[in-house]
Amino acid sequence: MSERYAAGTALPAERTLAEVFRVNRHVVREALKRLEQLGLVMTSRAGRTEVADVKRTAGLEVLATMAEHARGGAEANKYLLSVLELRALIGADVVRLCALRATRKVRNDLVRIAEEMRTTTADDALFQLEVRFWEKLLEGADNIAYRLAFNSLVKGAYAMGPFAVQWSLAEIRDSDFRGPLASAIAAGKATEAEEQTRTLMRRAIDAIASAPDRSSPGRTRLREGGTTADGGTKSR
Repeated sequence: MSERYAAGTALPAERTLAEVFRVNRHVVREALKRLEQLGLVMTSRAGRTEVADVKRTAGLEVLATMAEHARGGAEANKYLLSVLELRALIGADVVRLCALRATRKVRNDLVRIAEEMRTTTADDALFQLEVRFWEKLLEGADNIAYRLAFNSLVKGAYAMGPFAVQWSLAEIRDSDFRGPLASAIAAGKATEAEEQTRTLMRRAIDAIASAPDRSSPGRTRLREGGTTADGGTKSR
């Protein structure tokens, strides 16, 4: 994932890998099979296992792996920025579709979860409610491709740990705990919900892209005079 080995580079033979990692060849064979399923390696015509061009062969399921192995600083920031840009693109359309398609029950559930967010004091509980809120949005949008992409984004957020979670918490608070968005969807106001989401998610992208020290999200504001990434507030 770090491109330490260029695409097309041949991996050592199974026997060599087994000796290096001190495991039997069956374990190595299964590991290589899994890597190939993820699109990280491929078998050449000559029968060698080679490093694949990840950007051409891998899918969204690799996002969590990238997050888990990001080494901080510029690398972690590049990953997070990419995820935020994808989330903004998908998120705006998810809420639009939800406002158009959701059942009354889903709309009511969104309002209820937003109200629960406002009264929750623990960060862990608030983040869990955020995940539930988006699960309901996806249920209402009824788009399987968006749902699968969301699964990958959530796994990536968990893999990044506090680094990504704090950004999410800051956005929740900056959005008035999702209350206005839930209300717009409940009223079937698709355009309003879409514009709200696009504007809010754009703030996070702009903040991380312009931060002097982008490896420290806790010191970056989502908006001037607004909520900081660590959940505090700043004066103008």
